Amino acid sequence: LIPVPSAPRLPSRAMAGPLAEIEQGRGWLAEGEAPEAVVEEARANMQAASDGVVRGRWQLVAAEAHLAGCQPAEALQEASGAAAALQQAGDARAEAAALGTLVDAQLASQKWDDAIATAARAAELLRGLEDSKGHASALLKSSRAQLMQMADPYEAARAALAAAQASVDSGDTLGSAKAMHVAAQAQLLFDPEQALHVAKNAASKCDEAGDYREKACVLQTVGAAKAQIATMQRATHATSMSGRGDTSTPHQWPQYEQQRGERSWDVFAHGASEANDAEAALARASAAEKTKLTKTNATFMRKSFKWSDPRHNTDDAWFRQELRYIEPKRQDT
Repeated sequence: LIPVPSAPRLPSRAMAGPLAEIEQGRGWLAEGEAPEAVVEEARANMQAASDGVVRGRWQLVAAEAHLAGCQPAEALQEASGAAAALQQAGDARAEAAALGTLVDAQLASQKWDDAIATAARAAELLRGLEDSKGHASALLKSSRAQLMQMADPYEAARAALAAAQASVDSGDTLGSAKAMHVAAQAQLLFDPEQALHVAKNAASKCDEAGDYREKACVLQTVGAAKAQIATMQRATHATSMSGRGDTSTPHQWPQYEQQRGERSWDVFAHGASEANDAEAALARASAAEKTKLTKTNATFMRKSFKWSDPRHNTDDAWFRQELRYIEPKRQDT
């Protein structure tokens, strides 16, 4: 007989936490459950729920399942309804979770202005709840929305650095690395040297957190910053050369090695034919052997030391004598 998996049970009200339904739905998605099955289960629990708070939480689970199934329009609708229901019920913590999912749905739907406003509302709500980690996550989502909006990269970088500082204060190393990565991506638009510095710091944070997948994304930004810095340096060089009166700058073509197969024979670089090259190689080898046989190694000897006599043989030489001026003899007149 083939065992049929039973439907997941609901957490009991006595043992349930503040976000028990949401955590259970996220656990189904993390375990590899199909998003369609999670949506059906969440809707069944919504119909069976008598409490508005529980119904709103299951609606939030359905929104996250729609996001996992690449359905941003349905996720946006479910997340909006869940946020409104939880706000009306007065469940602030679940409302903040719903706002976070709503921001993700708005980003997937490319509604940048709505995502920025929703992220700001979530950050304010989480700051009131004294949830530093959640507040940093909301600031990170706001910076991502501002970066994707491509309206003000300075504001996006400022929000990302604020999110990084909030993550550092809350002790979230990986969150600070992600925020610094977003800040580097924003600074890449106006200051590539600063972006390179921030991206390298983000890579070191990824090493501390042990997340090498995020580090690979950060290293892509590091390479982009280096390429942009090199392009700017070439542009500056071209400007200086054109200012001297030159019409153009000499282009340096990049050198690439052959990647596949045997390297082709270059008759211009290596000679007219392989036979001539073989003869030349043989002649060089014979000349090297002759040089090796006839070459004598230099001998190095230590010079013996002795005290020198105070009198030297050249003391009486003419060039060591004192020169005196002798006046010529006067003739008597």
